[in-house]
Amino acid sequence: MNDGELAAAVDANYWQSFKLLARACGGEVLEREGMLAVSTGLPVAMLNIAFVKRPLADPHGSLKEVMSFYDERRLPFVARIREGVDPESESAAAALGMPYSDTVPGMALYPVPPPHGAVQGLNIERVPDSKRLRDYQRVAAEGFGMPLEFAERLMGAAFLEVEGFQSYLGTLDGDPVAVSSVFVDREVAGVYNVATLQSHRRRGIGEAMTWRAVSRGREAGCTVAVLEASEVGKPVYERMGFRVVAPYKTFRRPDQE
Repeated sequence: MNDGELAAAVDANYWQSFKLLARACGGEVLEREGMLAVSTGLPVAMLNIAFVKRPLADPHGSLKEVMSFYDERRLPFVARIREGVDPESESAAAALGMPYSDTVPGMALYPVPPPHGAVQGLNIERVPDSKRLRDYQRVAAEGFGMPLEFAERLMGAAFLEVEGFQSYLGTLDGDPVAVSSVFVDREVAGVYNVATLQSHRRRGIGEAMTWRAVSRGREAGCTVAVLEASEVGKPVYERMGFRVVAPYKTFRRPDQE
């Protein structure tokens, strides 16, 4: 696959996974020609994302409709536009009071290699039921620095039933310390929700959790693995062989976090 095809794979997995997860937690989705607006219903901008999927015929009008969608629900949000996809929408976002704020690296690993990066004593198992889901929620909340109630809503019982998703819990001496999830869609494995407790970081645990998700994709016949990286995670993923192929420019209102 060339970089353009890899970027399209990152796009498709990102959009579809976010739609499914939002619906599973009771959120809403607005789709228009070239636009996708996803709302989880939670008052956190990064959990309500509007994507410009391709050049818009009327960037100003389309973005105003998206703004109204979130404003009616009194929710903060961000808009994401992959670099080079639609410069006119970038300009329209800024003109509407949503200036550029940062870029999130969409990364791809191709081809998918055999797994490695085991950590001594770390046991990784699939989250099969509500009991283990509570551990997953707690670790995710602490790892991402969000209120536990937000994690419980985002990752409720329906989270385990989303088609294509599998989630994993990492334990050391029986104590939950890390989580990860994977969304398999056709031949693409999307890695999501990689988080490690602060007390257990810098020990290779996050990398091992990522490899477990990637391995699930390999088992399912996926030829590429994709993810959106944090600033802290990017060097780890680069060491694993992931490359930035889909930089997402983020636009937001200055008063919304």
